[in-house]
Amino acid sequence: MAVAELCLFPLGTESPSVGKYLEPVIEVIRASGLKYRVCPMGTVVEGSVDEILGLVRACHEAILKAGARRVVISLRIDDRTDKPLTIEGKVRV
Repeated sequence: MAVAELCLFPLGTESPSVGKYLEPVIEVIRASGLKYRVCPMGTVVEGSVDEILGLVRACHEAILKAGARRVVISLRIDDRTDKPLTIEGKVRV
């Protein structure tokens, strides 16, 4: 199991407000069935690396379909094989 932080930045928009481009992305994430947490500056998801990469592709397609003419994607993946990795475990103090 891996934990990833995903941030999509739509460019080429007519306004500095980007909510209308990100709403379809959040819907794709919800529909994926993966555990996720929306954060102020990105979204954290939990799943296999293959599931996460498939989700990134679907999010990329969704933001372009929403009208963004350009998108920059930032993705960080933490994948451990020595012990279970969860969203909650990464924020436990």
